[in-house]
Amino acid sequence: MSTWIVAALITALLAVGSVSTASAWLRYVHPRLGFSLTYPAGWVIGPKVSGIEVMVLGPGPVIAGGVRVNANVTSESLPPGVSVAEYEEANESQLRLLFQDYRRLRTDRTKVGEYVATLRYFTWRRNDGVELYQIQLVTVAGTQGYVVTGTTAASSSNLQAEVQLLTSILVGFRPK
Repeated sequence: MSTWIVAALITALLAVGSVSTASAWLRYVHPRLGFSLTYPAGWVIGPKVSGIEVMVLGPGPVIAGGVRVNANVTSESLPPGVSVAEYEEANESQLRLLFQDYRRLRTDRTKVGEYVATLRYFTWRRNDGVELYQIQLVTVAGTQGYVVTGTTAASSSNLQAEVQLLTSILVGFRPK
């Protein structure tokens, strides 16, 4: 199983808070891989979780279904020549197998810096019945594949604002 899938499952099981309205943004740079992720002031770097390069957690309180708004980055080495479309397709085929009631809502093509990327919006249901709303940015930089995932509860009363904020975090990601 790919590390990004394990990381997405772990993230989905973590507790998730409300959206920050802070205008200041912070920048995290990974010490080994060199990628960067910007996130709102008031958010914190989460504890180290196996398979996740970095996780940022929105401020509390925990919202619907014990979910706290968060974003995380996973990565894996790929064979030379793997395209974003191939990587994204392989990732989604695993999501369909692992995530109960997986439903893709939309897909956008974009760029992060000089790299082509896909933004995938979807929902799925945890085993405890809580429905999650996730956005994933999928990109490839050379032979490194990245999946940046933003998570909130689908039943959140602030869903639209949370999705907008998570999308901003994801498109601010920059591979090395």
